[in-house]
Amino acid sequence: MANSEYEYVKREFEFDRHLPPSNWIVVRIDGCHFHRFSKIHTFEKPNDENALRLMNACATAMLEKFPDIVFSYGVSDEYRSLSFLEKKPNSITGEKDFFPNKELKEPPYFDARAVCYPNLKTIRDYLSWRQVDCHINNQYNTCFWMLVKSGKSEQEAQLALKGTFSKDKNELLAQQFQINYDDEPAIFRKGSSIYREKVEAVVKIDEYRSPIRRTQSKVTEAHVDIIGPDFWENHQHILREGKIMHEYVKKFDINCMLPPCNWIVVRINACQFDQFSKIHSFDKPNDETALRLMNASASLMVEQYPDIVFSYGFSNEFSFVFHEKTELYQRQESLILSSFSSYFTSLYMTKWKEFFPHKELMQPPRFEAKALCYPKLKILYEYLSWRQAECHTANQHSTCFWMLVKSGKSENEAHEILKGTLSKDKNELLFQQFQMNYNNEPAMFRKGSCIYRQKVEELTKEEYIDNDTTRERWEVKVDHVDMGPGFWRKHPWIMNNCNQ
Repeated sequence: MANSEYEYVKREFEFDRHLPPSNWIVVRIDGCHFHRFSKIHTFEKPNDENALRLMNACATAMLEKFPDIVFSYGVSDEYRSLSFLEKKPNSITGEKDFFPNKELKEPPYFDARAVCYPNLKTIRDYLSWRQVDCHINNQYNTCFWMLVKSGKSEQEAQLALKGTFSKDKNELLAQQFQINYDDEPAIFRKGSSIYREKVEAVVKIDEYRSPIRRTQSKVTEAHVDIIGPDFWENHQHILREGKIMHEYVKKFDINCMLPPCNWIVVRINACQFDQFSKIHSFDKPNDETALRLMNASASLMVEQYPDIVFSYGFSNEFSFVFHEKTELYQRQESLILSSFSSYFTSLYMTKWKEFFPHKELMQPPRFEAKALCYPKLKILYEYLSWRQAECHTANQHSTCFWMLVKSGKSENEAHEILKGTLSKDKNELLFQQFQMNYNNEPAMFRKGSCIYRQKVEELTKEEYIDNDTTRERWEVKVDHVDMGPGFWRKHPWIMNNCNQ
């Protein structure tokens, strides 16, 4: 396929960032807007055991999926996975197993950041710091919610706890509520450690009906002290020995900020989409329902994030454009990318049944994200033109390929026939062999989907006024058009107005 005139935006502005080698990598996952999420779903306070076990089940599944994760520690809405890994978090799945009588009212999503530590000592100190935080936060929350439940307002409870130490809180719980804090469930006080343990398992029965045992690796969940050497001495297969100190590890948490005064594009791509589409029997070359599901998910992203001014997508990718003045997450790259990939995944899964009511979601989709920065509007326009040119090239090739396969050719034969062909050759092939005019194919397939806000007028009926009045509001629109200069001239507000 020939390169388009716009492809320079890839060569000059797209860079892959790699984490430094020979470092332990911690991927830290936190729930976004978790206070609101827990309130909407009426989680118990100070701790909802079912919600914690759901988090643990997700973390366990991550260890089973990714062999490079060697240890994971979590508390409340956060999880820290220790690995040599560069993966984004998946959304929570299987919520019905833990909340069978509770409806999921809004999709959860998570942000993540990667932190690198040079040696085992700093890793242990980091994990100790997180467990100290678990104890401090849980002890405070236990006191706070016991005071609120006893009749105090939240402000009164905060004032009562202001300036108190750990021993003061223990005394408050014992004297006012007859609670021994040390008797509280360990999952609340110590968090959850998830790691692999060597266990003996029966693998088969021999001819004499005797069990044959083998040592296997099994993912284990424990609620124990990881501060101090005892745990690590008893589990030397996880890490190695080292002394424990903690606060200084915060210095390793470096935030990569995207440059100011640049237009930011976050491009989301589905991972292993060929396999996903095959498992779910998507139509070839295009599954219109699957594309509309992508568009619906992207539209909800635009509604959720006011700083997104434009979005363009085709097939299994979407590019979201942020205004150059955006301060979302203080322009921290890791938080933007992780929350975007997580939230888009959640939306896709949440909307699945709406678009595929008779098709079961066989496996969760995964999306990766990349951030690109463009200093000038002209370059941004050419980036979008490049993606649309890619849409045309890929769709035209795919249409020819699958028409040949459906006509009886093998996939190898179809590849050979199309090898070295130009756009006009493919148009002739479609017309002569299949009586198909490519330009009559649906615009969504050929041109992709543009998503942006536009003003619409609506009639409103106001009290004490006889006639209906009109008012303007912003509405998210999905369009399938060419993004040439004419489009931007007709829609000047898209890039010019950052305060829609």
